[in-house]
Amino acid sequence: MNNKGIVFFLILLFMLFPVTANGKKDMDTAEQTPDEKTAAILAENDGAAYRREPLTGEPVVFNEVWGFVMQHSMDDLDFDVPVTDIAFFSSVIDNYGNLDEIPDRSKLLPFAGRVHLVFSCDNRALVHFCLDPQYHIREKLEDELTAAAVQYDGLVIDMEYISARDRNNFLSFLGDMKKKLPGKTYTVCVPARTRTISDDLFPYTEIGKTADRVIIMAYDEHWSKSRPGPVASLSWCADVAGYALTAIPPEKIIMGLPFYGRTWTDENYAGAWRYRTLNRRLINSGVTSITRESDGIAKVEYSAAVNVTGYFDDAFSLLQKCRMYADKNIENVSFWCLNQEDPVFWNWIAVSGSR
Repeated sequence: MNNKGIVFFLILLFMLFPVTANGKKDMDTAEQTPDEKTAAILAENDGAAYRREPLTGEPVVFNEVWGFVMQHSMDDLDFDVPVTDIAFFSSVIDNYGNLDEIPDRSKLLPFAGRVHLVFSCDNRALVHFCLDPQYHIREKLEDELTAAAVQYDGLVIDMEYISARDRNNFLSFLGDMKKKLPGKTYTVCVPARTRTISDDLFPYTEIGKTADRVIIMAYDEHWSKSRPGPVASLSWCADVAGYALTAIPPEKIIMGLPFYGRTWTDENYAGAWRYRTLNRRLINSGVTSITRESDGIAKVEYSAAVNVTGYFDDAFSLLQKCRMYADKNIENVSFWCLNQEDPVFWNWIAVSGSR
């Protein structure tokens, strides 16, 4: 075959079998299954349903990076991310006032950092009977918590359902547990505040004096029953951090950030979604682009039999929040929770001394 024949043959071959830029045969998208289309879009955009904006600058460096881990949702957990501390969620109170569902630390053996036992309770009645000394349950609970924490580097108290009448009992319980944990890192979770509240169940100043670390849960600015809006807008987070710095020693502050988003519909139906689950929903609903709030929070609107509005955090918005916290000299952050995040984010955070 002469040179002209070779050229003609190559042109014909290219027309019959087009290839992509990376040399692979371009699959006819019409022949792809929905799952194949979803996988292709996610692969093209690093796990997102939309085209990502470029991220620039240097990673944000913190002294401590905490991540909550749910003991019943540990599949595919990545222990190579830049996390210094894991808060293992969670031991609870059973119906008889006993400590129950104590996480098995051995499940986190691949993790080389510090691991903290989390204690939580989402039942106000149980909390009341366990905290009020007159029912003679509290001392036993304190002893069980102390024993359970032996295998851990510290204890995290995450009790968000406190009745107003139990305020003093709760605060004295926090003080008791501090005394029972010498040598352990003692941490208390508190809801977000932007100002001092009279008779606050979670007084920042008082708790800051007791605890070694205070995790400020700077999320759920908007929640399932609220109007649609960001889980944690940048300006709101800045206000929360600003107030925290006036009430708690800065080295004790851990600013909590969300790895999840929320959606609302015009029928008042709301949902909370993992990042990867949300992006699969977007693809299945034909969503291929997003808009940004002025502070970087991603926003989507689409119709799915009902009109859906959603807000979520990805690497772009999380990076802006982390840079804002760093600018305020916040040394520590935490995330609720690992295995829900945009994996690209981990390229933009670092631990002091690790670079």
